[in-house]
Amino acid sequence: MPERCEHCNQDFRIEPGFYSAALWISYPIVLIVFVPMIFFGFLLKETYSLSLEMMLGFFIIVCFGLQIPIMRISRALLLHFTIHYVGSGNK
Repeated sequence: MPERCEHCNQDFRIEPGFYSAALWISYPIVLIVFVPMIFFGFLLKETYSLSLEMMLGFFIIVCFGLQIPIMRISRALLLHFTIHYVGSGNK
């Protein structure tokens, strides 16, 4: 993550521990992504007789692959919720 915004020069290092609140934003995002994926996995298990161990391995790989994009999205949402901009690029 850059230290400052290239358009408005907003400092992204607001205070120590500021981005720990992004964990609370990422939790619903994870639920939105993975709950349907679990149901889809059970559907595949019933349809194609796939083993539970194989699907669990696939879910773990997907979880690790999506961890960084989900955290980046949650940080961006946190910044959007807490920093208010007025006009054309002015804080």
